[in-house]
Amino acid sequence: MGDFKLLVFGMDSAMLYPGAEELADACKTAGMTVDVAIGELSDGAEKLQALQATCAKLGLQTGQAIVLGSSASDIPMLQAAGLGAAYRPSAEVAEHSMVAIQTGGFDRLLQVLTLHRAEEAPGLDLSVLEMLVGHDATKFRKFALLFISSMETVLTEVDTAVAQKDMATLGAMGHRAKSTALNIGATAFSRQCLALEQTSRAQKVDEAISIAQGLRPMFVAICQAIHQRMETTQPT
Repeated sequence: MGDFKLLVFGMDSAMLYPGAEELADACKTAGMTVDVAIGELSDGAEKLQALQATCAKLGLQTGQAIVLGSSASDIPMLQAAGLGAAYRPSAEVAEHSMVAIQTGGFDRLLQVLTLHRAEEAPGLDLSVLEMLVGHDATKFRKFALLFISSMETVLTEVDTAVAQKDMATLGAMGHRAKSTALNIGATAFSRQCLALEQTSRAQKVDEAISIAQGLRPMFVAICQAIHQRMETTQPT
């Protein structure tokens, strides 16, 4: 399960989807905390607040949570979580999720999580950077380390801006990081940076802060994958 500590079901009614209980049991066996939100939670802001409140109660960052959703009202919490998984979603919801399950049951997500390793972080394809540098291991290392250094600077600015609720800086940092992340193949991280930029500029303070707090756990996974790739492709 990687570094994830919480699984949240964003339900719109009191009925659990088939297979949800089995997935919850498997996650509990793996040592995760499972919070099943049952009831009428039709508002996206309310669902996001429920996720934030649960994480705060458990002493976790939203970036340590896996969120399952299927409707447009789930988008805010799908974007805020470390892993937002959409179940049989519309095109709009799928666009804002990191994993979309179109066929089968929730066991499909369990398969994805079971196979998850640092070098296979959600939404990360380092072959993008390899192609960009012409499969040159020396250039790969140079640009990868430059990305890490640049993102450390960005995330330090983000941490300060979160503490000060500085929406202008959060928006600027999201804008700065989104294209850089795409250049190395970190599409999920880039999407979160775009979401940070959009929510900050819209003055959606709580949502922007939640997204910002989820960036560092994603960045840690990206760094692990980069270092593992560099270890296996030493310059000649």
